[in-house]
Amino acid sequence: MIQHARWTTRRGGRDARFAALAFGALVAVARPVTAQVSVDQAEVFLDPRAAGLRVASFNVTNEGGAPAQVTIYLGDWDRREDGEHRFQPIGTLPHSCARYLQVFPLSLRLPPGARQAVRLAITGSDSLATACWGIAFVETSAPAAGTGRQITYVTRLGVKIYVLPPGLTKEGEVEDMALQRGDSGAKRIAITFHATGGMPLWVRGTVEYRRADNSVAATDSIAEFPVLPDARRRITLPLHRLARGTYVALALLDYGGSEIAAGQIPLDLP
Repeated sequence: MIQHARWTTRRGGRDARFAALAFGALVAVARPVTAQVSVDQAEVFLDPRAAGLRVASFNVTNEGGAPAQVTIYLGDWDRREDGEHRFQPIGTLPHSCARYLQVFPLSLRLPPGARQAVRLAITGSDSLATACWGIAFVETSAPAAGTGRQITYVTRLGVKIYVLPPGLTKEGEVEDMALQRGDSGAKRIAITFHATGGMPLWVRGTVEYRRADNSVAATDSIAEFPVLPDARRRITLPLHRLARGTYVALALLDYGGSEIAAGQIPLDLP
């Protein structure tokens, strides 16, 4: 689930706009929002060649104490190499599902505590040979009560949608490893992973620090990170504190395929 909040402040006829983006968490605001909605899924997967109706759904719930007016619309998205999301209007990006994807309904009015399903359907996708993906935005707005300064909060939740035809492969490789200095001056290991197959991947792994005799001096875990098809993801982790000596830093990344992606760099620690 992606949650995006925007609020507009008006005073003396001038508008100032601010934006914030959060993932899997609520955005803190200066005043409580009376109408607050949630969705029950972060990601939806669709098979374009499945028998029967090619439909999935997610539920929108009004958890606030006032009626909520909800707008639902589709968009495109991808990630930068550092993992930051980028959003574009539907049909903008090459991997967009705009030709195949439909959402219904486009608006909801939910009383307090009410829940309603939103349906996602794909059509005309029989010949689709590569993955496409998009996002369903669920947007609400609520004015803050009070006199003088007026604030309107706009919250936007996102449900990612993947359309994955059969036969796609899970493949990936460690494309590069390097020893770097971070902004604070501390050394860190930088790893670039490339998803070379047709499936989106969720990758996790370890970095082992091996001595000259191949024994393991230390191991650090790499938290799970997602990578889109044919995309690269760059991650960094602090260099483990080790005794003086010569080592090899060995990255082992499990992406759910038939093999483990590996890469290594030598370390000479004075």
